[in-house]
Amino acid sequence: MQIPSVADLAAVPLFSSLTPDDLREVARRFAVRSYPRGAVVATAGERLDEFNLILSGSIQWFWRDEEGRQLKLNPEGPGGHFADVTLGGEPILMSVVALEDLRLASISMAEFRELMLRYPAVAVATLMDVVARLRRTLQATRTLGMEDVYARVVKLVLARAVERDGRLVADLTHEEIGQHVGATREMVGRLLRDLARGGYVATQRGRITVLRKLPPRW
Repeated sequence: MQIPSVADLAAVPLFSSLTPDDLREVARRFAVRSYPRGAVVATAGERLDEFNLILSGSIQWFWRDEEGRQLKLNPEGPGGHFADVTLGGEPILMSVVALEDLRLASISMAEFRELMLRYPAVAVATLMDVVARLRRTLQATRTLGMEDVYARVVKLVLARAVERDGRLVADLTHEEIGQHVGATREMVGRLLRDLARGGYVATQRGRITVLRKLPPRW
């Protein structure tokens, strides 16, 4: 069984307060698991018996309804974990897919609880991280509940855009936008076509170029 290195765990914020000797002791409790890009790591409704830390690669949290529509949350990379959806033993509420080749350090939930009792700093760090993640989720929920689709599309495009040749450019497909803002690909397409006709954006396959300041409402 492969175990994570001290350097692996030292790079994880939850364990940043531990000494090298403590990290060596903690590392022996973990097993390293690998998943290829595109692998479904966990499915909504499952009960996860292990706490998983992301050592390398990244994951995507997502919901899928009965009609196959998806809603995605922001990706999570090294240092991320599954703690807030598994610590209480309840079924996981979101599915998880590997966005790229993924390495996880896994430990049974019972052993992780023992670690938190033995190292109070780890327990405090876990609590603070779970609270921060809850706040981010509530913010995303508030955005979905209180902003219309147009406002959510604009916010996502501007958040993902980078400057190229003096223009803001976002590499996003209609489907990706829809999955992030809770709208259909067709609705996103109609909004972007309207904006393009108004001279606000130019669209190519998988790319949106902002030509002038986007209106606050549409």
